Amino acid sequence: MYKKISNIAERELIEKELGVSYKFPRLYTPSSVIDGSQETTLSVITIDQPNHISYAIWGLLPDNYEEEWSNFQRALDTLNVSKERLTVNGIFKEPYQKRRCLIIVTGFFIYHLYKGALYPYYVYIDQEKPFYIGGVYNILEDGFITCSMIMTKATGIVGQIQNLNENMPIFVSDDNTSTWLNSKADMYDINVITNSDSSLNLKAHPIAKEFFKNSISFESMLEPVFYKGIPKF
Repeated sequence: MYKKISNIAERELIEKELGVSYKFPRLYTPSSVIDGSQETTLSVITIDQPNHISYAIWGLLPDNYEEEWSNFQRALDTLNVSKERLTVNGIFKEPYQKRRCLIIVTGFFIYHLYKGALYPYYVYIDQEKPFYIGGVYNILEDGFITCSMIMTKATGIVGQIQNLNENMPIFVSDDNTSTWLNSKADMYDINVITNSDSSLNLKAHPIAKEFFKNSISFESMLEPVFYKGIPKF
């Protein structure tokens, strides 16, 4: 289960790199740790508004849901969804077919358990460069967007380091974004993207344990920490 990601890129860099502008640019703030256990928002591009970057609450809710976000998350944690559940679980099936989104991040966090201690790692492509995680979303009656990240089996550097679970996010390359955001795309083509080995050129390094308190700074997160005895990957 992935509950913490990062988006430390400045708005101007995101818009330049991705070629898409924020619909409400003044609302964006970079964040070293985005904690999904709290009700929080992510930067997303949706099928409904593919030419703008919008904001979505992390944790998919049914489109007719009217109660508190936290109540639903206690009943069913929807921060992530495995690709296997997309076509069998009713809450995810229709969004996967009709409401896919691109979730913008600069990195995410994984953990390595070693001799009774837990070590956090920051995973990224190129320090502050944004990239896309595949997701699904719903739009509530009040207009708020809620979303989930799609997960697949961990490979590459993530699979080597992470020893608490076997999952990692599905990444959508620039070449596949137009297909992913096409409401009329053939589901065969969408499934090809979902099942492709899109591990990108990921890098990872251990970070300071201040991370566990959500108090790690941009600067210290980008600097590797070398713990005595921990394996090097």
